[in-house]
Amino acid sequence: MSDFVKGTLVEAILGAALITILLLPFQVLFPAYAPYTPFLIVPIIMFFALRLPLGGLVPLTLSFLAGIVWGLVFALVAGPLLAANPASAPVVLGVGITAVIFGILAVHPLLLGRTPLAMVPAVLLGFVESLMVMLVLSQIAVNPGAPAPLVPPAGFVAIAGFFVCGAVMTAVMVVASGAAADAVAGKGWNPHRGAPAAQPADTH
Repeated sequence: MSDFVKGTLVEAILGAALITILLLPFQVLFPAYAPYTPFLIVPIIMFFALRLPLGGLVPLTLSFLAGIVWGLVFALVAGPLLAANPASAPVVLGVGITAVIFGILAVHPLLLGRTPLAMVPAVLLGFVESLMVMLVLSQIAVNPGAPAPLVPPAGFVAIAGFFVCGAVMTAVMVVASGAAADAVAGKGWNPHRGAPAAQPADTH
Protein backbone atom coordinates (compact mmCIF):
# COMPACT_ATOMS: atom_id res chain seq x y z
CA MET A 1 0.00 0.00 0.00
CA SER A 2 1.46 3.36 -1.04
CA ASP A 3 2.04 6.23 1.38
CA PHE A 4 -0.61 8.21 -0.49
CA VAL A 5 -3.26 5.54 0.08
CA LYS A 6 -2.31 5.06 3.74
CA GLY A 7 -2.33 8.76 4.47
CA THR A 8 -5.64 9.32 2.69
CA LEU A 9 -7.33 6.46 4.55
CA VAL A 10 -6.08 7.64 7.93
CA GLU A 11 -7.27 11.21 7.25
CA ALA A 12 -10.63 9.95 6.01
CA ILE A 13 -11.27 7.68 9.00
CA LEU A 14 -10.09 10.11 11.66
CA GLY A 15 -11.65 13.13 9.94
CA ALA A 16 -15.08 11.49 9.76
CA ALA A 17 -14.87 10.39 13.39
CA LEU A 18 -13.74 13.80 14.63
CA ILE A 19 -16.51 15.65 12.80
CA THR A 20 -19.10 13.45 14.49
CA ILE A 21 -17.46 13.70 17.92
CA LEU A 22 -16.98 17.46 17.75
CA LEU A 23 -20.63 18.01 16.83
CA LEU A 24 -21.86 16.32 20.02
CA PRO A 25 -21.01 19.12 22.51
CA PHE A 26 -22.95 21.65 20.44
CA GLN A 27 -25.98 19.37 20.28
CA VAL A 28 -25.83 18.73 24.05
CA LEU A 29 -25.28 22.36 25.06
CA PHE A 30 -27.81 23.82 22.61
CA PRO A 31 -30.48 21.14 22.08
CA ALA A 32 -33.00 23.65 20.70
CA TYR A 33 -30.60 24.40 17.83
CA ALA A 34 -29.54 20.81 17.16
CA PRO A 35 -31.52 20.78 13.86
CA TYR A 36 -29.15 23.50 12.60
CA THR A 37 -26.09 21.29 13.14
CA PRO A 38 -25.41 21.12 9.36
CA PHE A 39 -24.48 24.82 9.50
CA LEU A 40 -21.39 23.81 11.50
CA ILE A 41 -20.21 21.62 8.63
CA VAL A 42 -20.32 24.45 6.08
CA PRO A 43 -16.83 25.79 7.02
CA ILE A 44 -15.38 22.32 6.48
CA ILE A 45 -16.92 22.17 3.01
CA MET A 46 -15.64 25.66 2.14
CA PHE A 47 -12.17 24.85 3.49
CA PHE A 48 -11.77 21.80 1.28
CA ALA A 49 -13.56 23.27 -1.73
CA LEU A 50 -11.23 26.29 -1.78
CA ARG A 51 -8.18 24.08 -1.04
CA LEU A 52 -7.04 26.39 1.75
CA PRO A 53 -4.03 26.02 4.00
CA LEU A 54 -4.76 25.88 7.72
CA GLY A 55 -4.11 29.61 8.08
CA GLY A 56 -6.80 30.28 5.49
CA LEU A 57 -9.47 29.62 8.10
CA VAL A 58 -9.00 33.13 9.50
CA PRO A 59 -9.76 35.07 6.27
CA LEU A 60 -12.46 32.50 5.46
CA THR A 61 -14.22 33.25 8.73
CA LEU A 62 -13.74 37.01 8.52
CA SER A 63 -15.05 37.07 4.94
CA PHE A 64 -18.11 35.06 6.01
CA LEU A 65 -18.76 37.54 8.81
CA ALA A 66 -18.46 40.37 6.28
CA GLY A 67 -21.21 38.66 4.29
CA ILE A 68 -23.41 38.71 7.38
CA VAL A 69 -22.81 42.46 7.67
CA TRP A 70 -24.00 42.85 4.07
CA GLY A 71 -27.07 40.83 5.01
CA LEU A 72 -27.71 42.96 8.07
CA VAL A 73 -27.52 46.15 6.01
CA PHE A 74 -29.91 44.63 3.47
CA ALA A 75 -32.33 43.69 6.26
CA LEU A 76 -32.20 47.19 7.75
CA VAL A 77 -33.07 48.72 4.37
CA ALA A 78 -35.45 46.14 2.92
CA GLY A 79 -37.25 45.26 6.16
CA PRO A 80 -39.09 48.57 6.61
CA LEU A 81 -39.89 48.74 2.89
CA LEU A 82 -41.45 45.28 2.95
CA ALA A 83 -43.35 46.04 6.15
CA ALA A 84 -44.76 49.26 4.68
CA ASN A 85 -45.77 47.67 1.38
CA PRO A 86 -45.72 43.84 1.26
CA ALA A 87 -46.82 43.93 -2.38
CA SER A 88 -43.47 45.48 -3.27
CA ALA A 89 -41.60 42.34 -2.21
CA PRO A 90 -40.64 41.17 -5.75
CA VAL A 91 -39.16 44.57 -6.62
CA VAL A 92 -37.50 45.20 -3.25
CA LEU A 93 -35.98 41.74 -3.06
CA GLY A 94 -35.01 41.58 -6.72
CA VAL A 95 -33.35 45.00 -6.87
CA GLY A 96 -31.94 44.82 -3.36
CA ILE A 97 -30.36 41.38 -3.66
CA THR A 98 -28.94 42.25 -7.08
CA ALA A 99 -27.41 45.44 -5.69
CA VAL A 100 -25.82 43.63 -2.73
CA ILE A 101 -24.36 40.87 -4.89
CA PHE A 102 -22.91 43.51 -7.21
CA GLY A 103 -21.43 45.28 -4.20
CA ILE A 104 -19.83 42.09 -2.91
CA LEU A 105 -18.41 41.13 -6.30
CA ALA A 106 -16.98 44.64 -6.82
CA VAL A 107 -15.94 45.86 -3.38
CA HIS A 108 -14.19 42.78 -2.01
CA PRO A 109 -11.89 41.99 -4.96
CA LEU A 110 -11.17 45.63 -5.92
CA LEU A 111 -11.05 47.49 -2.61
CA LEU A 112 -10.42 44.68 -0.13
CA GLY A 113 -8.37 42.35 -2.29
CA ARG A 114 -5.30 42.63 -0.07
CA THR A 115 -7.20 42.15 3.19
CA PRO A 116 -8.58 39.10 5.02
CA LEU A 117 -12.00 40.06 3.64
CA ALA A 118 -11.15 39.12 0.05
CA MET A 119 -12.65 35.61 -0.06
CA VAL A 120 -15.68 36.40 -2.22
CA PRO A 121 -17.26 32.89 -2.02
CA ALA A 122 -17.30 33.13 1.77
CA VAL A 123 -18.75 36.66 1.66
CA LEU A 124 -21.51 35.48 -0.67
CA LEU A 125 -22.21 32.53 1.59
CA GLY A 126 -22.54 34.81 4.61
CA PHE A 127 -24.98 37.00 2.72
CA VAL A 128 -27.04 34.03 1.49
CA GLU A 129 -27.28 32.56 4.99
CA SER A 130 -28.38 35.99 6.21
CA LEU A 131 -31.16 35.97 3.63
CA MET A 132 -32.21 32.55 4.92
CA VAL A 133 -32.48 33.98 8.42
CA MET A 134 -34.42 37.01 7.23
CA LEU A 135 -36.76 35.36 4.75
CA VAL A 136 -37.02 31.67 5.66
CA LEU A 137 -35.82 30.47 9.04
CA SER A 138 -37.52 33.29 10.96
CA GLN A 139 -40.86 31.94 9.70
CA ILE A 140 -40.47 28.51 11.32
CA ALA A 141 -43.35 28.02 13.75
CA VAL A 142 -42.48 27.23 17.34
CA ASN A 143 -44.26 23.95 18.01
CA PRO A 144 -43.38 21.19 20.47
CA GLY A 145 -40.43 19.35 18.99
CA ALA A 146 -39.85 21.96 16.28
CA PRO A 147 -36.45 23.64 15.95
CA ALA A 148 -36.05 27.03 17.56
CA PRO A 149 -36.53 29.76 14.97
CA LEU A 150 -33.58 31.89 13.91
CA VAL A 151 -35.14 35.34 14.19
CA PRO A 152 -33.26 38.51 13.23
CA PRO A 153 -31.18 40.05 14.70
CA ALA A 154 -30.38 37.12 16.98
CA GLY A 155 -30.43 34.86 13.92
CA PHE A 156 -27.49 36.74 12.42
CA VAL A 157 -25.53 36.19 15.63
CA ALA A 158 -26.49 32.51 15.57
CA ILE A 159 -25.20 31.82 12.04
CA ALA A 160 -22.01 33.74 12.85
CA GLY A 161 -21.56 31.52 15.91
CA PHE A 162 -22.27 28.39 13.86
CA PHE A 163 -19.57 29.32 11.36
CA VAL A 164 -16.97 30.20 14.00
CA CYS A 165 -17.61 26.90 15.80
CA GLY A 166 -17.36 25.08 12.48
CA ALA A 167 -14.06 26.81 11.70
CA VAL A 168 -12.65 25.69 15.06
CA MET A 169 -13.86 22.15 14.35
CA THR A 170 -12.16 22.29 10.96
CA ALA A 171 -8.85 23.36 12.50
CA VAL A 172 -8.97 20.56 15.07
CA MET A 173 -9.87 18.00 12.43
CA VAL A 174 -7.15 19.08 9.99
CA VAL A 175 -4.40 19.23 12.62
CA ALA A 176 -5.31 15.94 14.32
CA SER A 177 -6.00 13.90 11.19
CA GLY A 178 -2.97 15.38 9.43
CA ALA A 179 -0.66 14.51 12.33
CA ALA A 180 -2.02 10.96 12.45
CA ALA A 181 -1.61 10.54 8.68
CA ASP A 182 1.96 11.85 8.84
CA ALA A 183 2.73 9.40 11.63
CA VAL A 184 1.46 6.48 9.55
CA ALA A 185 2.47 7.50 6.01
CA GLY A 186 5.40 9.81 6.71
CA LYS A 187 5.72 13.54 6.26
CA GLY A 188 5.30 14.79 2.72
CA TRP A 189 2.80 12.15 1.60
CA ASN A 190 0.34 14.98 0.83
CA PRO A 191 2.04 18.17 -0.44
CA HIS A 192 -1.28 20.04 -0.23
CA ARG A 193 -1.63 20.11 3.55
CA GLY A 194 -5.07 21.26 4.60
CA ALA A 195 -6.60 20.35 1.22
CA PRO A 196 -7.96 17.02 0.02
CA ALA A 197 -5.19 14.67 -0.97
CA ALA A 198 -4.57 14.72 -4.71
CA GLN A 199 -3.46 11.55 -6.46
CA PRO A 200 0.22 11.96 -7.43
CA ALA A 201 0.80 12.23 -11.16
CA ASP A 202 2.10 9.15 -12.90
CA THR A 203 5.59 9.96 -14.11
CA HIS A 204 6.16 6.63 -15.88
